[in-house]
Amino acid sequence: MKTIFDSTTLRGISLKNRVFRSATWMGMAGTNGMVTDAIVDVYRAYAQGQVGGIISGFTSISPYDGALSGALHFTQDSHIAGHKRITEATHAEGSRIFLQAALLDTYVANSFGRGELKSVNELTQEDIRGIVGIYRDAAMRAEMAGYDGLQIHAAHFFGLSKCMSPLYNQRRDEYGGCATGRARLLVEIHDTIRRVVAKQFAILIKINCSDFIEGGLTQEDFLTTCELLARIGIDAIEVSGNYTSRPHVRAGVNEAYFKDAALKLKALVSTPVILVGGLRSLETVNSLVDIDGIDYVSLSRPLICEPDLVARWQAGDTRPSRCVSCNACYHTHNHQCIQRLHGREA
Repeated sequence: MKTIFDSTTLRGISLKNRVFRSATWMGMAGTNGMVTDAIVDVYRAYAQGQVGGIISGFTSISPYDGALSGALHFTQDSHIAGHKRITEATHAEGSRIFLQAALLDTYVANSFGRGELKSVNELTQEDIRGIVGIYRDAAMRAEMAGYDGLQIHAAHFFGLSKCMSPLYNQRRDEYGGCATGRARLLVEIHDTIRRVVAKQFAILIKINCSDFIEGGLTQEDFLTTCELLARIGIDAIEVSGNYTSRPHVRAGVNEAYFKDAALKLKALVSTPVILVGGLRSLETVNSLVDIDGIDYVSLSRPLICEPDLVARWQAGDTRPSRCVSCNACYHTHNHQCIQRLHGREA
């Protein structure tokens, strides 16, 4: 019987269990997107709580991105030392950590060397090469900072997600048209990163299983794209979707709202599949792993509520997560659970 407590390897990287912390907006970065003591403490707490693989919070890797207050940056070599504090704190507690490399939007350099927002359809070939180069540079910095790998953020209508979506991408060249064409940028980013990093540096992706909006990415598009990524050797696919963080999730009632898409993907590829979205009970996550064959589960809000949730389950307290999916954490300073802020452990 497989459980979430099984140790595994991902591209030769040892993971102490099958649980990931899904990349979560934190809003805790200092001036110019620098790492703070508070951020390091958050990652240390997740690692002490026995989360096997931690995916960093949304991290802007483009020097041309628009402003997003509180977002971590990894756009220049001066950021490496701060990120190294994160990886060292995590590794000291026996967990692995992966940088979520994100583009806020399709910002590119203008003729003055400053950021300019263009639509997906306005991006020139030079702009696209620049985006690929930004991911290459981020991967090399991530490796120098001690990250075990990098997750390409292609979900939630941020920059790369728009490039994948027919709602935004109406290009008629090789970067548009069908799902395969719209995925070309992801392929080039993956292949370029793989050429410049060590063999044991993992490349993951987070992607929408659907845009859940008329004219957007469909589940068929998602499956086509993921099959292509599996063929070129992506190391793991985290299945997400637009309109995440749904309210009123209850254990045993309406958990795992992207499960069907993840199971369809798992039937098509041998690449490890990570499922995020509305996971609240040990019974559900163990069933996903043992019966449904999902490789890894990924938690966000439950770990904001209980950073030690995995350790609690492993110690024998198998009650579901205390998270009630109120989403109030999105409106608190530094993205904190209001139950914890007010000392309520209900």
